[in-house]
Amino acid sequence: MIAGFTLSLISIIRNDSLQTLGPFLLANQSRVPKWWQMIFLCTVSVVVLMLGWSVNGGDPAWGRLNVPGHVFTQPPIFTWVYLIPPLAMLLLTQWGAPLSTSFLVLSTFEFKNSSSLIQISLFGYLIAFLISILLYGLGLWVFERWIFNTNQSNHSVGTVWLITQWLATAFLWAIWLVQDLANVFVFLPRQLELLPMLMCTVLLCLGLCWLMSVGGGPIQGVLRTKTNASDLRSATAIDLLFGSCLVGSALLTSFPLSTTWMFIGLLGGRESALRFHSHRSSQPFALKDGGHWSEVLFADLSKASIAMIVSILIASGLQPLL
Repeated sequence: MIAGFTLSLISIIRNDSLQTLGPFLLANQSRVPKWWQMIFLCTVSVVVLMLGWSVNGGDPAWGRLNVPGHVFTQPPIFTWVYLIPPLAMLLLTQWGAPLSTSFLVLSTFEFKNSSSLIQISLFGYLIAFLISILLYGLGLWVFERWIFNTNQSNHSVGTVWLITQWLATAFLWAIWLVQDLANVFVFLPRQLELLPMLMCTVLLCLGLCWLMSVGGGPIQGVLRTKTNASDLRSATAIDLLFGSCLVGSALLTSFPLSTTWMFIGLLGGRESALRFHSHRSSQPFALKDGGHWSEVLFADLSKASIAMIVSILIASGLQPLL
């Protein structure tokens, strides 16, 4: 149980750094000392974890493992089989796939809930894609073109944008923790005493510090093919938009969903709109890395789809062993 929790925590932090901390890590690279970033994110994490634990009567997962009709029960006995999902996540993350940890971990515990996980997650991808392509297509592309022009002129980014980006990251990281803590705490009892909860919180903070020390890992490559993704101002807009989508999904349902699919949907809609307007513009401003916008979109979708299929196959294959 403890080994499964630890491996799951490490693999989830490393994989989901793309969607939550990816823009933050890219935008603050060589800008702010890493130890300041560590203190900031660990502080947000401690507040969210301990607040959820106290408000929900000792439940560390914000109640997302006990949704009526979709309960994820804790096994009476843990075996080595439960270590396979987090180990598979580590391997898929090393490959650079935007993996949904919900599909692999939660489906292993309650495979009957896998169809609901897939349906809600794909719906989340579609909604995020449509919201993003509308917002960037109708107006935010002007903002991104302005960012491109100021970067071409070597204008420095003010401190106000740095502060705004950190606040946006805190907002996104907090709501992401509320959504995805279920993927980690599914290995532990549904009610924790204070000392075990403090130990879990410390372990999460250590994982965050390690993540920032290595710069996010191979999965950061997904962001490097996106326009202005390393700019503080663009990162702020991405964080706020993604955080708002997560808040909306949390209000609609308390059932866990794949935040990874929602994030690649947001990036796909954003990049499609920006490359469309850049093509029409007399001064192209969109990034050309990765080829045509459809190739970039397909590359993200294909890796995420392969990771989803592998996850479901693993979760299904483990059921007889469980």
